[in-house]
Amino acid sequence: MLLHTYCDMILSVKTGNRSGQKAISKPLLVYSIILAIEVGYLKENKLQYPDIVVQAIFGSLYCRYYKIDNKKIFNSHYFIRPFYHLDGSDFYTLVWKEEVKRLPKSTTPSAKYLRDNLRYAKLDDGLWDLLQIEKNREYLKDKIKERYFNDL
Repeated sequence: MLLHTYCDMILSVKTGNRSGQKAISKPLLVYSIILAIEVGYLKENKLQYPDIVVQAIFGSLYCRYYKIDNKKIFNSHYFIRPFYHLDGSDFYTLVWKEEVKRLPKSTTPSAKYLRDNLRYAKLDDGLWDLLQIEKNREYLKDKIKERYFNDL
């Protein structure tokens, strides 16, 4: 039952528009985190910024979805936006250093701001626990793909 609740939360994240296409950066980030757990890279519920492995997975998926030439250097700005703005979801939290003045949600911070002021991002503990089980990861990956990027 809890898995379906988290699935509904993930599938209902707010998406925008990117040059006439649905902007799916947030679901791509969640999918990338699941893949990083699956291959054994993410062993604890802390996603640092920057995390070059998760960013590389995200960048590869992003380039495939938006048909961007992978030979071009993937701009970290494309990763910062969902990394930061996914915080509005009930299953993902940014953990800040003490006494940090948070930016308004309408702005996107710089990479330097995140490096200097953010401890890490994390999934809700219940979701993290569910993602330690292969069949749960497969279920969520299938649902995310089905909803957002079935053609990848």
